[in-house]
Amino acid sequence: MSQADLSPVRVAAIAHIVLFVKDPEASAQWYCEMLNMSISARAGDGPYKGGVFLSFGVHDHDIALFPNDAPDEKGREFEHIGLRLATDSADDLRRIYAFFLDNGVKIAEVLDHGVSTGIYFYDPDGHMLEVFHQRVSPEGGASIAELRGNEGQADPVELEPLRNPDPSGN
Repeated sequence: MSQADLSPVRVAAIAHIVLFVKDPEASAQWYCEMLNMSISARAGDGPYKGGVFLSFGVHDHDIALFPNDAPDEKGREFEHIGLRLATDSADDLRRIYAFFLDNGVKIAEVLDHGVSTGIYFYDPDGHMLEVFHQRVSPEGGASIAELRGNEGQADPVELEPLRNPDPSGN
Protein backbone atom coordinates (compact mmCIF):
# COMPACT_ATOMS: atom_id res chain seq x y z
CA MET A 1 0.00 0.00 0.00
CA SER A 2 1.45 3.38 -0.99
CA GLN A 3 1.46 6.51 1.17
CA ALA A 4 -1.09 7.98 -1.26
CA ASP A 5 -3.47 5.19 -0.23
CA LEU A 6 -2.98 5.97 3.49
CA SER A 7 -3.29 9.75 3.55
CA PRO A 8 -6.74 11.37 3.29
CA VAL A 9 -5.17 14.67 2.14
CA ARG A 10 -6.04 15.50 -1.48
CA VAL A 11 -4.76 18.96 -2.43
CA ALA A 12 -6.21 20.58 -5.55
CA ALA A 13 -3.88 23.59 -5.70
CA ILE A 14 -1.87 26.14 -3.81
CA ALA A 15 -4.70 28.44 -2.82
CA HIS A 16 -2.89 31.46 -1.40
CA ILE A 17 0.37 32.72 -0.01
CA VAL A 18 0.85 34.95 3.01
CA LEU A 19 3.90 37.20 3.03
CA PHE A 20 5.50 39.27 5.77
CA VAL A 21 6.28 42.76 4.46
CA LYS A 22 7.58 46.04 5.87
CA ASP A 23 4.48 48.04 4.96
CA PRO A 24 1.35 46.04 4.03
CA GLU A 25 -0.46 49.10 2.63
CA ALA A 26 2.44 50.14 0.39
CA SER A 27 2.97 46.55 -0.76
CA ALA A 28 -0.75 46.16 -1.43
CA GLN A 29 -0.68 49.25 -3.63
CA TRP A 30 2.23 47.76 -5.59
CA TYR A 31 0.44 44.40 -6.05
CA CYS A 32 -2.70 46.22 -7.18
CA GLU A 33 -0.82 48.39 -9.66
CA MET A 34 1.63 45.80 -10.97
CA LEU A 35 -0.48 42.61 -10.89
CA ASN A 36 -3.97 44.09 -11.30
CA MET A 37 -5.07 42.74 -7.94
CA SER A 38 -7.72 44.29 -5.73
CA ILE A 39 -7.93 44.61 -1.97
CA SER A 40 -10.59 42.20 -0.76
CA ALA A 41 -10.24 42.99 2.95
CA ARG A 42 -8.15 44.65 5.62
CA ALA A 43 -7.72 42.84 8.92
CA GLY A 44 -9.48 44.87 11.58
CA ASP A 45 -8.27 43.15 14.72
CA GLY A 46 -6.89 39.90 16.08
CA PRO A 47 -3.78 38.03 15.00
CA TYR A 48 -3.84 39.47 11.48
CA LYS A 49 -4.30 43.13 12.51
CA GLY A 50 -2.69 45.38 9.93
CA GLY A 51 -2.87 42.71 7.26
CA VAL A 52 -4.19 43.29 3.75
CA PHE A 53 -5.88 40.56 1.71
CA LEU A 54 -5.58 40.76 -2.08
CA SER A 55 -7.54 38.96 -4.78
CA PHE A 56 -7.24 38.41 -8.52
CA GLY A 57 -11.04 38.71 -8.55
CA VAL A 58 -12.41 35.21 -7.90
CA HIS A 59 -11.28 33.95 -4.48
CA ASP A 60 -11.50 35.82 -1.19
CA HIS A 61 -7.70 36.15 -1.25
CA ASP A 62 -4.80 34.94 -3.34
CA ILE A 63 -2.07 36.88 -1.51
CA ALA A 64 -2.19 38.25 2.03
CA LEU A 65 0.34 40.75 3.35
CA PHE A 66 1.12 40.90 7.08
CA PRO A 67 3.36 43.36 8.90
CA ASN A 68 6.80 41.93 9.64
CA ASP A 69 7.65 42.49 13.27
CA ALA A 70 11.14 40.99 12.83
CA PRO A 71 12.34 42.27 9.42
CA ASP A 72 15.94 41.03 9.80
CA GLU A 73 14.99 37.51 10.89
CA LYS A 74 15.48 35.00 8.09
CA GLY A 75 12.69 32.48 7.71
CA ARG A 76 10.09 35.20 8.30
CA GLU A 77 9.64 36.02 4.64
CA PHE A 78 6.35 34.18 4.52
CA GLU A 79 3.79 33.30 7.15
CA HIS A 80 2.21 30.24 5.57
CA ILE A 81 1.16 28.61 2.32
CA GLY A 82 -2.54 27.78 1.98
CA LEU A 83 -3.43 24.55 0.21
CA ARG A 84 -6.90 24.26 -1.31
CA LEU A 85 -8.27 20.78 -0.78
CA ALA A 86 -9.76 18.83 -3.66
CA THR A 87 -12.91 18.45 -1.55
CA ASP A 88 -14.86 21.03 0.41
CA SER A 89 -16.30 18.66 3.00
CA ALA A 90 -16.13 19.59 6.68
CA ASP A 91 -15.96 15.87 7.53
CA ASP A 92 -12.97 15.45 5.20
CA LEU A 93 -11.20 18.27 7.05
CA ARG A 94 -11.95 16.49 10.35
CA ARG A 95 -10.55 13.22 8.89
CA ILE A 96 -7.39 15.05 7.83
CA TYR A 97 -7.10 16.52 11.33
CA ALA A 98 -7.33 13.02 12.84
CA PHE A 99 -4.74 11.76 10.34
CA PHE A 100 -2.35 14.58 11.25
CA LEU A 101 -2.80 13.96 14.97
CA ASP A 102 -2.34 10.19 14.56
CA ASN A 103 0.86 10.75 12.57
CA GLY A 104 2.52 13.24 14.90
CA VAL A 105 2.11 16.31 12.68
CA LYS A 106 2.70 19.43 14.76
CA ILE A 107 -0.50 21.50 14.67
CA ALA A 108 -0.13 25.27 15.13
CA GLU A 109 -3.83 26.08 15.37
CA VAL A 110 -7.25 25.67 13.81
CA LEU A 111 -8.90 28.92 12.76
CA ASP A 112 -12.38 29.94 11.64
CA HIS A 113 -12.05 32.62 8.97
CA GLY A 114 -15.76 32.97 8.28
CA VAL A 115 -15.11 31.98 4.65
CA SER A 116 -13.22 28.83 5.63
CA THR A 117 -11.91 26.70 8.48
CA GLY A 118 -8.18 26.00 8.30
CA ILE A 119 -5.78 23.62 10.00
CA TYR A 120 -2.37 25.27 10.34
CA PHE A 121 0.52 22.83 10.71
CA TYR A 122 4.29 22.60 10.34
CA ASP A 123 6.47 20.62 7.99
CA PRO A 124 9.63 18.98 9.41
CA ASP A 125 11.64 22.17 8.73
CA GLY A 126 9.21 24.42 10.57
CA HIS A 127 7.42 25.95 7.56
CA MET A 128 3.77 26.56 8.27
CA LEU A 129 1.13 25.29 5.86
CA GLU A 130 -2.65 25.37 5.93
CA VAL A 131 -5.29 23.03 4.54
CA PHE A 132 -8.80 24.37 4.68
CA HIS A 133 -12.46 23.69 4.13
CA GLN A 134 -13.96 26.53 2.06
CA ARG A 135 -17.38 27.30 3.56
CA VAL A 136 -18.34 30.30 1.43
CA SER A 137 -18.17 29.80 -2.32
CA PRO A 138 -16.18 32.20 -4.46
CA GLU A 139 -19.09 32.25 -6.94
CA GLY A 140 -20.38 35.73 -7.60
CA GLY A 141 -17.86 37.28 -5.22
CA ALA A 142 -19.52 35.75 -2.13
CA SER A 143 -16.26 34.81 -0.38
CA ILE A 144 -14.71 38.22 -1.13
CA ALA A 145 -17.75 39.95 0.37
CA GLU A 146 -17.65 37.71 3.45
CA LEU A 147 -13.93 38.29 4.06
CA ARG A 148 -14.38 42.04 3.61
CA GLY A 149 -17.35 42.01 5.97
CA ASN A 150 -15.60 40.06 8.71
CA GLU A 151 -12.34 42.03 8.37
CA GLY A 152 -10.09 39.00 7.95
CA GLN A 153 -11.61 37.04 10.83
CA ALA A 154 -9.28 34.51 12.46
CA ASP A 155 -10.97 32.94 15.46
CA PRO A 156 -9.44 29.86 17.11
CA VAL A 157 -11.84 26.90 17.11
CA GLU A 158 -11.90 23.37 18.42
CA LEU A 159 -12.06 20.81 15.62
CA GLU A 160 -13.29 17.35 16.51
CA PRO A 161 -11.09 14.72 14.82
CA LEU A 162 -13.10 12.27 12.74
CA ARG A 163 -11.58 8.82 12.64
CA ASN A 164 -12.81 6.14 10.31
CA PRO A 165 -14.33 3.24 12.22
CA ASP A 166 -12.14 0.17 12.51
CA PRO A 167 -13.75 -2.42 10.20
CA SER A 168 -12.57 -5.21 12.52
CA GLY A 169 -14.57 -3.72 15.41
CA ASN A 170 -11.47 -3.06 17.54
